[in-house]
Amino acid sequence: MTVFRMTPFLVGAAVAASFLNAQSTPSEKGNSTPVGAKARSAVCCKASQLIGLPITNSKNESLGEIEDIVLDSANSHIAYAVVGFGGFLGMGEKYFAMPWRVIEISQRGAEDKPRATLGLDRDTLKAAPGFDKSNWPDMANASWAGQVDEYYRSRHEARQAEGAVEPKGSALDGSRGIDRKPGSAGFVHRRLSKMIGLDVVDLQHKKLAAVEDLIVDAQYATVEAFLLSYGGTLGLGEKLVLVPAESLRLDPQREAYVLPCTTTGLDTMALKDGKLPVLNSDAWLVNSRELCAKACEGQHVVKDTFVAKDASGVPAANWADAYNAKSVETVQGVVTTVGVVRVGDRNEARVRLRIMLADGREVIVHGAPAAFAPQEALALRTGTSVAVTGSAVRYGTQTVLVAGTITAGGKTANLRDEQGLAAWAKQ
Repeated sequence: MTVFRMTPFLVGAAVAASFLNAQSTPSEKGNSTPVGAKARSAVCCKASQLIGLPITNSKNESLGEIEDIVLDSANSHIAYAVVGFGGFLGMGEKYFAMPWRVIEISQRGAEDKPRATLGLDRDTLKAAPGFDKSNWPDMANASWAGQVDEYYRSRHEARQAEGAVEPKGSALDGSRGIDRKPGSAGFVHRRLSKMIGLDVVDLQHKKLAAVEDLIVDAQYATVEAFLLSYGGTLGLGEKLVLVPAESLRLDPQREAYVLPCTTTGLDTMALKDGKLPVLNSDAWLVNSRELCAKACEGQHVVKDTFVAKDASGVPAANWADAYNAKSVETVQGVVTTVGVVRVGDRNEARVRLRIMLADGREVIVHGAPAAFAPQEALALRTGTSVAVTGSAVRYGTQTVLVAGTITAGGKTANLRDEQGLAAWAKQ
């Protein structure tokens, strides 16, 4: 049986029908590998493992790291890896948008960290079209996209053999470019780092879960699935579930993904002990599509006005007022994911961290807007050791820690004053 590679983020009213089309033949009794599953010869891993991943050259010299990953205009394939080379090129912090195909992602084993290798010399990198990290180029501009694509193609790629599979990322015909300007909401949702932390709502627009991570196929340059979390209190009792990418519909105006499911349905898909399956074959994807089709069966699209509520129908907290300066706690750990979350009556975008504590517990932290300078100076990345002091607040189906201060690398960002009022609101 063929394993379908469907386009993520389908838009349209008949969302439920896509689940039935994507449903695979159930596995035979006693067979742990679903019918139709096939081995993967390349890396399939979490987006958080790729964002912040160090890049080396063929001599194993450190070049920089992957700062972000940008999807194409159809939100179906990776177009660019945004790379920061830092001091390696002797020109300070500068970003480069590189077609995904020029970066080689490898992995020794399913449990090992992926490795990124770039086969370009120093002179080629220094002459490459770069940009300031605070001033992203207009990737919707066909001229810019063409220049970038041609630059790397002429210096990196040999002519494709007849019948060869199209290179991953940034199609040869240019049809997979970016069609949103950097300052627009549409462009934000091209960046994988900005997808982590977004809400997932049901058909009545009640909050079901949050996006914890995304599963990326590095060979085909696609997002295969979303890892969602729901329930729990500061990492305790939280459940994780894998949902095929084509099962979610992005609603950019409301800053949320729509999934025609219920909390009960999510329970039927919950990962045992919260552990991801082995991703080096398609077995997990076939099984995920099968479970999702069953969990969402019978759900129908209902038009309704969006209201930020959790799965029980209780309005979410007003974050401007929810922080309790008299009841705070401090946690210390290592950042495992960095994303964004929309909170408050103004739907304000703030940094969202997941921190692994020494006892193995993971805590979700909501910080300040990404542009808040003291927080930005901390350069928070996956693997960063941090200490967070904040107030525990219920939001949707989860209790998270709203940060008052964040300390990393000997620096402290004060996000709130002694009364708990947001420091960025005073700027």
